[in-house]
Amino acid sequence: MKGHLVLADISGYTRFLTESELEHANGIISDLLNAVIASIQAPLTLSSIEGDAVFLYGSMPEDVQGQTVIESVESLYGAFAGALETMVLNTTCQCNACVNINTLGMKIVMHCGEYVTSQIGGRETLSGPDVIVAHRLLKNHIIESTGIADYMLVTQPCVDELGIENMVAAWTEHTEEYEHVGEIQGYVSSLSELWEFLRRQNENKVLQGDAWISMSTFSEASPAVVWDHQTDPLKRKEWMEVAGVTTHAVSHGRIGPGSEYHCAHGDGETQVFTVLDMKPVDYITFMVPLGDGIAMRYTDYVIPSGSGTRLVSYIAPLFSIETGEVLAEETLERMKDSMTGRNSAGYARLAEMANEAASRLTSV
Repeated sequence: MKGHLVLADISGYTRFLTESELEHANGIISDLLNAVIASIQAPLTLSSIEGDAVFLYGSMPEDVQGQTVIESVESLYGAFAGALETMVLNTTCQCNACVNINTLGMKIVMHCGEYVTSQIGGRETLSGPDVIVAHRLLKNHIIESTGIADYMLVTQPCVDELGIENMVAAWTEHTEEYEHVGEIQGYVSSLSELWEFLRRQNENKVLQGDAWISMSTFSEASPAVVWDHQTDPLKRKEWMEVAGVTTHAVSHGRIGPGSEYHCAHGDGETQVFTVLDMKPVDYITFMVPLGDGIAMRYTDYVIPSGSGTRLVSYIAPLFSIETGEVLAEETLERMKDSMTGRNSAGYARLAEMANEAASRLTSV
């Protein structure tokens, strides 16, 4: 089987345990690992917990774009960093374990290759040369050579398989060499810088209380798979039922605030969806000109719900592009039913496509 192999390892673990009260230290590590595990979703699957590390894998998905896979891996760090910050803010204990929480960090290694699964002692285990390589990569010289403490290393085979050359173009190139393995080339990004960037974002989203129209659709797929169908231009083309969708203003191969989806309707008309704000696998806000000087702003939320995902959309009242003023109440009322019907039908198609993709991921 071919796929991606991911290790998320808590750094500073040994020193933290040996210099702290064992009971408190173990509780802190357990809470952090549980936060990371809770954030795992398809296309990633938990393989095992290896002391201070979590080992995950996923088959190489034809149905999920590379950006979604990378952001699913990055979200592991977001769960860790968020839990760490909460602990620091909420603790009043002055023991060594609680005082030294901030000394903990995380490093993530992502390698792609072949592996086999087998059942040993009632548990599924992975084996193969590439599994060994992924674990070897945890012992590296990244901090010494780059100065990056909390990092994510993605090897060249992953870059090639996921088609993320543009995404890693701004990352730091790095090479490790191991006996019996040879050179492993890859790219390193700073996870702490990514976390700080996300925290600094000014949220631009339509809230439930401000919505003119509210819609909700359920999918049996995981939030990451639903998110992928929301953001992948090829999938948007299908569920929007338009002639074509192209992306513009994409930074380093990553769709984000300021990016545009140009949706061609086949009659020479192109509708532009501008991303105003987004938090991967959480929400995305668009602004869309509708013609006659009118525009729409709306936010789609991807919300875990039981074993699936609820896609909730809040559309703000339509407004004048020139003045920013909301349209008259009678005009909004006249347009409401057609707007609701058109958008609901599209989201129903999105959910159906995500269900089909989820079933293919499960059957691999």
